[in-house]
Amino acid sequence: MKSDYAKRGYHYAKSYGVGKLYFKARERLERNSLEKDYQDWLFAGRPSAREKELQRGHRFPYSPLISVVVPLYRTPEMFLREMVESVLGQTYGNLELCLADGSGDDSLESVLSGYMNQDSRIRYRRLPENLGISGNTNAALGMATGEYVALLDHDDVLEEHALFEVAELLQSDPRPELIYTDEDKLSPDSGTFFQPHFKPDYNPELLRSNNYICHFLVVKRELTERVGGFRGEFDGAQDYDFVLRCVEQTEKIGHIPQILYHWRCSEGSTAGDAQNKSYAAEAGRRALEAHLKRCGEDARVDCMENAGFYRIHYTLCSVPKVCIVLLGAPDIGKLRKFLKAISKRRTYTNFEMLMLLDMPKKNKTVLNFIKEYRQIPIKVVYCTGACNKSVTFTSLAEKLESEYLLFLDSRIGTTGADYMELLLGNAQRKGVGAVGGRVYDSSLRLRYGARIIGLNGQAGVAFEGLKAGYTGYFHKAVLQQNYHALSGQAMMVRRDNFLKVGGFSEDVEERMRDVDLCLKLERLGLRNVYEPGAVFILQKGRAPRRRNVRPAAQFSRKWKEFLKEPDGYYNPNLSLKDTDFRIGEIY
Repeated sequence: MKSDYAKRGYHYAKSYGVGKLYFKARERLERNSLEKDYQDWLFAGRPSAREKELQRGHRFPYSPLISVVVPLYRTPEMFLREMVESVLGQTYGNLELCLADGSGDDSLESVLSGYMNQDSRIRYRRLPENLGISGNTNAALGMATGEYVALLDHDDVLEEHALFEVAELLQSDPRPELIYTDEDKLSPDSGTFFQPHFKPDYNPELLRSNNYICHFLVVKRELTERVGGFRGEFDGAQDYDFVLRCVEQTEKIGHIPQILYHWRCSEGSTAGDAQNKSYAAEAGRRALEAHLKRCGEDARVDCMENAGFYRIHYTLCSVPKVCIVLLGAPDIGKLRKFLKAISKRRTYTNFEMLMLLDMPKKNKTVLNFIKEYRQIPIKVVYCTGACNKSVTFTSLAEKLESEYLLFLDSRIGTTGADYMELLLGNAQRKGVGAVGGRVYDSSLRLRYGARIIGLNGQAGVAFEGLKAGYTGYFHKAVLQQNYHALSGQAMMVRRDNFLKVGGFSEDVEERMRDVDLCLKLERLGLRNVYEPGAVFILQKGRAPRRRNVRPAAQFSRKWKEFLKEPDGYYNPNLSLKDTDFRIGEIY
C-alpha cells in the first residue's frame, strides 16, 4: 500500500509539480484528521435491530419492485459474496438482483448457484463474452423487470436499509425518477469505512464539474430506456454520461442525505485513486462536452488537476458593457492599487466604473485623481453621510447603460486572469442570476465566496479561512457549482434582473443584502453560480476585527419560511459551526 502511494505521488508530482503534490498531501492529512470519528458516527446512526425488524414488516402504500442490476467480471469471491448478501439482506424485500456475468468462465456461477437455490429473487445470466462495462451493464438492465433499477458495482456493498430509504422517498409527490444517496469508501478487507461523501441536493453546475451523484443511483426503468442505457464509447465514465443524459430528461430528482453505499477501494479501482484509470477522465470530458452540446451551451471543457473534475469555460455570445460598482469609499492609495489591479491583466475592455463618495470637500485628492485618469471611464456620485449606499446603487442602476453590474470590494489589489470573461460567461447564460468569485485576504486565506444558509448563524462563507492552493472538501472550493447565496464583494448580475427584484433591499440589515438579493433572484426562478476561477486578493491592511454579530432580525423575519429548511446545497450531516465541511455532531 505504501509503495502504491509513493508511485501515485511520483506520477502526480511529475505531471503537476512538487508544490501541487505538497498541497494535495497536506490537505489529505488534514481531511483525515477531520474524519477520525467517522466510523463511530456511521455506526451510531445505523438503525437498531428493533428498527430493522419494523422496517421488514412495514407496508408502503406504493411498493414498487426494485431491480438491483450488477455487471460481473471476474469478481473476487469474498467481494462477490459480500455484495450479494448486502442486497439479499435488505429490509425492503420487494427486489430482484440481476447479475450479468462477462467473466468468460463458470467461476462466478459456481459461487452464485448456492444463493440462487436459496433465493428466487436472483436473476443470473452468463454472457457469451465480456461486453465491457457498458455492455455488461446493459445486459443486466435487460434482465430487469422492476419499475425502478438500482445500479451496484460488483465489489461494493449496500447498507441494510438502503432500499427501504429509497422506497420511503418514493412515497413523495411528485415521485422522483432519479434518486441518489451519500456514500463512503470501504477498505479491501471490509474493515474500515472512510472518506464519507456528503452530497448536496441536485446541483446542476456541480454535476458539470464532477459526477458527484455517482453512488447509490436508483432510476425509473422507463427513464433508462428513454435515454438508451449505457454507451460503450464512454467506458470509464459511462456512469457520468448516463447521469448527464438522465438529468436532461427529468427534473424529478431526489437525494437521500444518508451514507447508504460503500465504494470499495481495491487495487486498480477509481475509488482508491482516479489516476488509476486516467482514460476515464478523458472519457468524462467527452461526455460533458456532448452534454453541453445537447443543451445548446457553447463552451470548452478542461480537465482539472484532480482526475474526474472539470472546469467549463462558457463562450461569450457578445461583448456587453459592464459597470464595475465599487463597494466602499477607498482612499487615494487603495484606489490607485485597485485600478492598477483591474487594468494590469485586462483582457475585456467594454466596462466602466461607478463610485459613491462623500461630499467633495472630503475627497479632493481622490476627485482630482479621477479627473486626470483616462484608462477607464469612472462615474462619481456624491452621497451625503445620511444616505444608504446600497439603496443608492439600486436607484443608480436604473440610469446606467451597462447590461451587467459587477460589485467589487474596493480593497481588491490583485485579480486573476480573465476574471471578467469567467463571470460574464456564466452571467449571460439562460436561467442564471448572480455569479460570484472568491476573494482572499492579503495573507492568502479565503475571505469571501459562496454563502451557506445556516452556517455560523445565518449565512457563513464556505471554506472561510482556507489557504490559497488548497481545494477543500472533495475540491469544492475550486469547483463551479450552485449556492443559494454568494458574497457581494465579487458578484456579477444582469442589470435587468437586478432591477426586476428591486435591487438591494432596504428592509434587511446591510450585511445581509447580498444574501437577500441572491434569494430574490432565486425566487424569480434563476439559479446562482459560484465561479471560483474568478479570483481576487485584497490589499494589505488591517482587516476589520471579527466580532460576535447579533443575528440579522429583519432578514430572519423576511425569509422565515425559507430559513426553516436546511440548505439543500449543503448537507444536513455537515457542521453548521465550522466552515470546512467537517462532520456534524455524532448522533
